[in-house]
Amino acid sequence: MMYNVLIADDEIEVREGLKLKVNWQDMGFIISGEAANGIEAEELLKAEHFDLLITDMNMPVMDGVQLLDVCRSLNPSIQIMIITGYEDFHYARAGVRSQAMDYLLKPVTRDELKTTLNKIKDELDKKKQLHGDSEMMQWRLSQYYKEMKQRFLLDLVRGHRLPPSSLPERMRLFHLESWQDHSVCFITAGMRNSGIQTASVERIPEKLHLPFELLCHEIAQSYPDNVQVFHDGAHPGIMHFITLEGIQHEFAQQITAQTRSVLTMDVQVGLGLSVSGFERWKEGYIHSLLAWNSAGRKGAQDRMPVVDHSPLLPEETSRMLHRCLIRGELDSFRSVIRKELADSFRISTSHMIRSLFQISLLFEQESSWLSPEWVLWLKTPDQAELLLMHWAEDFVNQQQPSEVGEDTVIESAKRYIEENYMLELTLTSLADHYNYNSTYFSEIFKEAAGISFIQYVTEVRMKHAIRLLRETQLTVWDVTELTGFRSPSYFSSKFKKMFNISPSDYRLLHSEKIDNHDPKK
Repeated sequence: MMYNVLIADDEIEVREGLKLKVNWQDMGFIISGEAANGIEAEELLKAEHFDLLITDMNMPVMDGVQLLDVCRSLNPSIQIMIITGYEDFHYARAGVRSQAMDYLLKPVTRDELKTTLNKIKDELDKKKQLHGDSEMMQWRLSQYYKEMKQRFLLDLVRGHRLPPSSLPERMRLFHLESWQDHSVCFITAGMRNSGIQTASVERIPEKLHLPFELLCHEIAQSYPDNVQVFHDGAHPGIMHFITLEGIQHEFAQQITAQTRSVLTMDVQVGLGLSVSGFERWKEGYIHSLLAWNSAGRKGAQDRMPVVDHSPLLPEETSRMLHRCLIRGELDSFRSVIRKELADSFRISTSHMIRSLFQISLLFEQESSWLSPEWVLWLKTPDQAELLLMHWAEDFVNQQQPSEVGEDTVIESAKRYIEENYMLELTLTSLADHYNYNSTYFSEIFKEAAGISFIQYVTEVRMKHAIRLLRETQLTVWDVTELTGFRSPSYFSSKFKKMFNISPSDYRLLHSEKIDNHDPKK
């Protein structure tokens, strides 16, 4: 942890001497600001965040006593070290009473400075730890945290290739470190019409999506260390759970019983096969979706969870089909699915339906497509192919109504950036994701987006940073971490360059506007 230092002294020799007396970086400090008087120091304090102020008491324009008052009003948590001459000793003592950390008499010796800096760093470390624990606890309860965790889980289960350097930090942030080493089971659950008679208005699953989601989160909270819960916006009304191996059947029974009791609806439940390691979570997720789809085909009379053991499509086949879709290459897509459907049909019609369902997941749209009515209609690979090609054409048209190919890829890349802005994003990793040469990808991205890849990522991150500054009390450090900027100083610099105001002043200005429009006042 590095702390920012501001030195305020009207004697440049004193400032230079302080910088040379110790190795500041080794001690955990960075001298990021210098001022020759109190006015200059005040401007710097308004523009940037400093953890430590080292100031002389006797300066022109605005002396140290006035500066201490200004400093405390701008940054109440800042640490203060006073360096002064013997004749200003009483000033220094007044500063100590004003909660300055310590004072040193000129000329300052190397040992005195090191000792005082070590003491200040210990104090800053303690405050940072306490503040971090408190902020993290509040933030973990926030909706924003839930949204970010859900995005991360979706990336894992969809098999997206996340930058390796971002995984350890994300796992720590979302308390998933131990899950990498455990066997887990995926559960997929979605409501279906119940035979229960009620006196109220007709209760259909589509009208109960939100209550069902809230109920699922409530059930999961009763297993705080054993269950993760999320939903995929592409599958409305369907909830997904990751449970530690051994409790999946008990948990599935809880979902079924409580949904029937509270919402008077039946639940269609599919259990995936047990898997270990994040790299196999996609496999477990797809198996639970397949089992859920099979449960729907069994009919409403059988309410027992279904476990599906069917083989999955080869990963290379899935990637090939996905590339065809995002590039709008429908003929190539047709060629691949025709072979897959014919091969699975030779085994059984049921295997063909499973293959069709797995391919349909590539569209990342509503999975209720495979209703019992569809299944009764599908008798041959040609019929299944016709249905998939209809969905594929809709998918391509929705991606880019007028054009396909490279423009569609860039639109997909933009969505990927929007969903993963908090992670480490590089041009090379994104080009690899879409199987493009990085130089060529950079050129077509800039031509389609109108700005460079770096500029686009920065603007997306800044949009979310503004949201955090306006809607939360997270520190600049936390906002930096959560939006993917590499350091607080870089974030502050970029923010001020884009908006001509520091992040702290932006938050203050926004809070004042809210206060002024408060109807209670």
